[in-house]
Amino acid sequence: MKFEQLLNNFDMGVCVEQLQKESLLDLALLFVTVDGSIADEELNVVSAWAQKIEWNSAIEIDNYIIEMTKKCVSAVQANEIESFIQHRMSHIIDQPMRVFVLELLKQVIEADGITHENEIKALNIVESIV
Repeated sequence: MKFEQLLNNFDMGVCVEQLQKESLLDLALLFVTVDGSIADEELNVVSAWAQKIEWNSAIEIDNYIIEMTKKCVSAVQANEIESFIQHRMSHIIDQPMRVFVLELLKQVIEADGITHENEIKALNIVESIV
């Protein structure tokens, strides 16, 4: 019985960790799209970071990035940026990861050399949650 509990706790830990990584990746991709365009420089920052993480999902990370980018574009077009951010941030429970999300998002924003008003607004939302 205790062994089963140990396995369940381990599985939960892996699931929580993966959910945090997915949420962080979702936010980074939102910031690629939040200015109304997809800049290669911004996407490259996200892709480079994504290739470094340990990804524990049945969906390959490259496919995840493609599909989530589409969802981010839809969220921006539907003006659901704030709810998108709040939902993803609710899954990032580790404080070091919450701090890292700000660092990563700033790297994404700065990558194309252009800071758009929507990027600043979205970053302010994240900062208010962290």
